[in-house]
Amino acid sequence: MEYSTAYELFRNSGFKVFCSPSSEWYMIQPGMLMSIPYHRLISPPENELDLLLKESGALGLRYPTSVDNFGFISKLEICEHFGYDLEYLKHGPRGHVKTGMKNCEIRDVSIEELRFEGYQLNMQTFERQNRDDPKADIKYWHRLCDGLSKTSNIKILGSYCENKLAAYTVIIELPNMAEMILQNSDTAFLSYCPNNLLTYHVARHYLTERDKPLPVCYGLGSLEDTPGLDQYKSGMGFELRPIKQRIYFRKEIRFLLRPAVLHIAEFINRNITKKNNYRIDKGTALLKRYLEQK
Repeated sequence: MEYSTAYELFRNSGFKVFCSPSSEWYMIQPGMLMSIPYHRLISPPENELDLLLKESGALGLRYPTSVDNFGFISKLEICEHFGYDLEYLKHGPRGHVKTGMKNCEIRDVSIEELRFEGYQLNMQTFERQNRDDPKADIKYWHRLCDGLSKTSNIKILGSYCENKLAAYTVIIELPNMAEMILQNSDTAFLSYCPNNLLTYHVARHYLTERDKPLPVCYGLGSLEDTPGLDQYKSGMGFELRPIKQRIYFRKEIRFLLRPAVLHIAEFINRNITKKNNYRIDKGTALLKRYLEQK
């Protein structure tokens, strides 16, 4: 059986991976599956989902689906402007790209650079955004880097300022899409606009410079609201395409998933937990979105 690059990456990185008739899946966090590739909209029947949860041992799963299906309102960040150039950017981001062109250069990032310098960029980004993330765990990060080194059709590009890695992005190349799955940057170089230049370079490469252009996916909508990030991406010419995401849990635990439980979780997260905790943050966001589904 031929698997997608996304499946191969997560398998090579040590994640639990699974296949069902509708999609491929990986265990994004303990007890929770996510469909891959991220841009693929699916609509699996519930008996398929029940069997997948049983076989995987997961408690729940999440997947993107069309806007007329059951789920919570979300978005898919896509750019399909073939012939993409500066004219597709809004005024401010266009100026930022030009600033990046004056101060930075784009080149490939080695796995060793990503393993060590990329990790420092992760930490600075998470601190800047005041969020917890598993990629702050050095063992987790090295495991992911090992997976990248073993997987074909992966591109790692960096924006370098003063010969230092100022921003990086990881791209999964698929037959019908290029997915940017990671991007982090150095706080000290933000005024040089390395992120804008890097985003522009990736979009222009896949949409304009290749013999066979590919649309670019900049991600699936987060469980949390991200207005600043949404503004950045739309300014860079990406469409925030309306979709839905569905969260599906095992039948035997659904009776627990009520608004009262969400209120308790939010109270604990806000008043008792002294610092951001990835599992608590994601668990609370999952329950909130689960209860919003319609």
